[in-house]
Amino acid sequence: MAEKLPIHSLAASLESERLKEIEALAAKGGTPSADALQRLAILQAALVAVREEIDAHSVGLGGGSGEPLA
Repeated sequence: MAEKLPIHSLAASLESERLKEIEALAAKGGTPSADALQRLAILQAALVAVREEIDAHSVGLGGGSGEPLA
């Protein structure tokens, strides 16, 4: 198993916060406020950016080359 790096912890924390925000919005019901949607959008954007960085650097983090060896 690959070593867990700080960026993976960050991704897990962002995902957890995003889910909490979604659950809070669902519990309130009705139309969400602009502030609530903005918080959710910020969390989502940060999570996407972190995931993209993980994917972009996965080869450098021990994921191996995408090209065949032969």
